[in-house]
This record gives sequence, C-alpha cells and structure tokens, in this order.
Amino acid sequence: MERRIHMPLAAAMVVLAGLLGFGTTQAYFTYQKRLANHFRVGYNEITVTEEYDPPEEIVPGKVTEFRKAVQIQNTGAVPCYVRVRLEYSDSEMKKYCTHVLGEDSARAEDWETMVEALTDGAWVHGRDGCYYYRAPIKPEEETSLLLEQVRVDVPQEEAGKLKNFEIYVYAESIQTMVHVEAGNGETAAREALDYEEAWTRFPEGPQEGV
Repeated sequence: MERRIHMPLAAAMVVLAGLLGFGTTQAYFTYQKRLANHFRVGYNEITVTEEYDPPEEIVPGKVTEFRKAVQIQNTGAVPCYVRVRLEYSDSEMKKYCTHVLGEDSARAEDWETMVEALTDGAWVHGRDGCYYYRAPIKPEEETSLLLEQVRVDVPQEEAGKLKNFEIYVYAESIQTMVHVEAGNGETAAREALDYEEAWTRFPEGPQEGV
C-alpha cells in the first residue's frame, strides 16, 4: 500500500517599487522578482519482491513443493515499517500446506505462532492477523524472507477434497516518523520508538492487536 503526502509549493514574492521625479512629470518604475522555493517531499512506497514458481499440478498422494519467496522492498524515499497479510483463497486447502523457510518448516495453520522463532524474531504475528517486520526498512532495502517455499501434501484418500487455490500476499507500510504532543499544545514529529508505536499512531487512528 502506498501512502503519499502532497505539499503545495511555497513561493515568495518580492516587489520593489521605485519613484523618480523629472520636473513636473513623475514616472513610476516597478521591479518585480519571483522567488520559487521548491520542496522535495519524502514519500512512502513499497513493493512485494516475490519469487513464485508454481507447480504444473498437485497430485494427491504425492508431496508437491514450490518456491514462494516473500520479501518486501522499500522503493520510497523515506524509512518505513511494513506489515504483511497471507491469505489462502480456499481456507480448506490451508490444512494440506506446509510453509518452509530455510531448513525449517511448519504447517501453514501454525505459521503465525512459529514465525517469530523461525525468523529469529525478525517477523512477529499480530492479533490483527498481520505479520509485522520489527526493524525499519531504509530506502532500497528489503526485509528478510517471511516465507520461502510451500509444500502441499494431499493424502490419496482425500483426493476428492483437492481444489485449486492461491496464496495472496498483501503488504502495507508506514513511515517511521510519528506525531507527538510537544507540550505547548502543538504537535511535533519524531522517530517512532519501534514498529508497535509507529502502527499504533497510524494517522487513521490507534490500531488494535499490533
């Protein structure tokens, strides 16, 4: 999800007027100069850099493994935090899937409870169903892998339950700067203490379950 902030350009106008008298005739000479102040506004933008190599078919009674490497890259101009949602188009097929990351793996249904340990704390699962990347991502940098491969195993005796399905990846980002009370009734901007504060102070209002 991309969030952009638009700021109007500010311009300053300087007008100098000169008044000269020539006998009984007065002439006015006006000099105008326009100074344009250009501001480059930082923006927040990400992309899902997924490597996806789907299998030709899934055969009951045979383990099928395919690559689905999910990372998020910061393609914007400012640091940001990201969160990701993984969703199966058919929830019934999720029970036949295993997520793989390096040498580790866990059932897709258990991935949310295992992801923190399997990623050495880089990713955590929130009560809102999203996977949160704890560290801020600098421009042009990427998160570590959230997922690397998917293994599908449908028992032969359950062949009738096999269905086509897809795994959707939704990603959102937010700038690392948050607005806080400055003590004089004004607000000030500062770096968020961590990913939780950044998402809690999200402009649309406090987020539950981070």
